[in-house]
Amino acid sequence: MTNVVRLHTPKPRTYTSAETMLEAVRIQIQRDGRTQQQIAEKTGVVKSTIYNIASGNTKWPRATTLFPLMHALGMHLTITYGRKK
Repeated sequence: MTNVVRLHTPKPRTYTSAETMLEAVRIQIQRDGRTQQQIAEKTGVVKSTIYNIASGNTKWPRATTLFPLMHALGMHLTITYGRKK
C-alpha cells in the first residue's frame, strides 16, 4: 500500500511519498543560493542531472543521486511507520 500525501497546488493533485520528497528537493535546489554547478561539485552528481531534477524532467532519480543531493542541501529524511496518535 502506498502512502499518499496531498500538497497545496493550484490544481489538486495527489503525490506519492517519493514524489513529495522529490518536489521538496526541487524547491530546495531553487532556494539554496548556490549554482547548480556548485551543488554538482559538492555532491559528485553531474550538473545536467541536477538541472533535470530542478526543472522537473526527472521523475525517479536513483537513490545514489538523490541522497547525496539531499545531504548537500542540508535535508534530512525521516521515516515514520504507522499512524500518529
